[in-house]
Amino acid sequence: MAFLQPAAHLAATGATLMDLQQFFNHWKLSEHPFQAEEARNDSVYNRKLEAAITHPDFMKIYGDPANPSTTIVFGEKGTGKTAMRLMIQRRLADFNSGRDSNKVWVVSYDELNPMLDRLASNLKSDSEEKTLGAIRLSDHQDAILSLAVTDLIDSVLVSKDKSQVKLRKKTLRKMSQQRRLDLATLALLYDQPKHGRAADRWSSLLRLLRVGSGLDRSAHGFAALLPLAAGAVGGLGWYFLEAPSWKWIATALAGGVIGLGLGYLWIKRSWKNGKRGKQIEREIRVLHREPGTTTQQLWDVSSSELASQPLPAKGDQDSRYDLTGRLLGILSELGYSSLITLVDRVDEPVLVNGDAKRIKQIVWPMLNNKFLQQEGIGIKMLLPIELSQMLLAEDTEFKRQARLDKQNVVNPLKWTGTSLYDLCNWRFKNCQGGGQASAHSLDALFDDEVTSEDLIDALDQMHQPRDAFKFLYAVLLEHCRNTPGESEDYKIARSTLETARREQSQRVVDLYRGMSST
Repeated sequence: MAFLQPAAHLAATGATLMDLQQFFNHWKLSEHPFQAEEARNDSVYNRKLEAAITHPDFMKIYGDPANPSTTIVFGEKGTGKTAMRLMIQRRLADFNSGRDSNKVWVVSYDELNPMLDRLASNLKSDSEEKTLGAIRLSDHQDAILSLAVTDLIDSVLVSKDKSQVKLRKKTLRKMSQQRRLDLATLALLYDQPKHGRAADRWSSLLRLLRVGSGLDRSAHGFAALLPLAAGAVGGLGWYFLEAPSWKWIATALAGGVIGLGLGYLWIKRSWKNGKRGKQIEREIRVLHREPGTTTQQLWDVSSSELASQPLPAKGDQDSRYDLTGRLLGILSELGYSSLITLVDRVDEPVLVNGDAKRIKQIVWPMLNNKFLQQEGIGIKMLLPIELSQMLLAEDTEFKRQARLDKQNVVNPLKWTGTSLYDLCNWRFKNCQGGGQASAHSLDALFDDEVTSEDLIDALDQMHQPRDAFKFLYAVLLEHCRNTPGESEDYKIARSTLETARREQSQRVVDLYRGMSST
């Protein structure tokens, strides 16, 4: 149990004081129940996620996976928004487990740095304000579609689950020609492989889907050169032979006409694919592409097939919705009837760094009723409380487009003393060896004069999990600082609880007033 450095101190008398490790050993704690402040790095929470205590409003936010809906949550830092996202992911994984149909495809849109970096690069902007000010709803749609499409293709081409890969490949091959073409188009637009060569992955997908013209740009050019070469040979024979037969003349004329015709078509398609490729790269601004990659891939799909696809164009408002609908159609073939997108950590990108005005520039484009109320799609947005206050200052037109009255809003995400007590008690029990049956409750740490109501009242002043954990951490430290190690006094006095409560409640007040940053 060497997860903490011993906190040995000398009292004025020279006696050795109790340290936390000694205290934890007595209570059979294998790890610190109240040390974690970030849900992603919280070993207690992640180890017991399936049975974790969560916020009373969780089921309202989680909703019905079979009929997903949008939820927008506003909460202070430390209220457990990320913990809630992790819980939703785990519950959805459990929901999907063992099902062959009506599953939910999950997209975690919680790492926005890559999207913002690529946007800045494609805009050739060194200005943070210019980059943030340029964000459109379509940029978010492109980023979400890219995450979904890349995960889908990964699951077919590079997944370690061989049985799943085999089944999905078989299903994709049996899809209609239109669905297979839709998936090829989505891959062309949005696939962002993390490993391997993109060209190899693209070729593998086309072979699987049996989609493609069969000839790339070079092969098309070569096909035009062959009849021209035959025509040239016929022309030379016609010119140099003293008595050329009509076959030389026919070869020259036919080869020339066919070659020139194919050459014209090659030039026309080169121009068209080049224009279309640049258009796609200009419009889909949040992805990384090697120069010319899109143009090259366009040669692998026939022009007639591409004509039916909703390729993004300047000023186009509907192509992303159409592409999303086609993605849902493909997912339905694989047993997924809906898609849920989890939006979190919007205050963490480097360009934002917690600035509420910058967070607003990222989030506001997504507050669009058409986007939030798409059929078969649920958007779970976990947002900082500052945005809730900014919404009040928006004009009527913005509020009309957002239609927050239809979005199942939780504002604000609040914790009561009782719910915080239940959460902390659950953590304390799950850090003890011997299992839940023999585990002590949180009350056991304190003298008999400290009641559950006292603990609930103190935790109520902390308002949220992060500050509740800091408070209990401070209580344990205060007890150890005032207890000789040899006394073996492992019960915390009421005075110790009150001292920590006063200090921590003042810290929380200062934090809300902006007088403290921790």
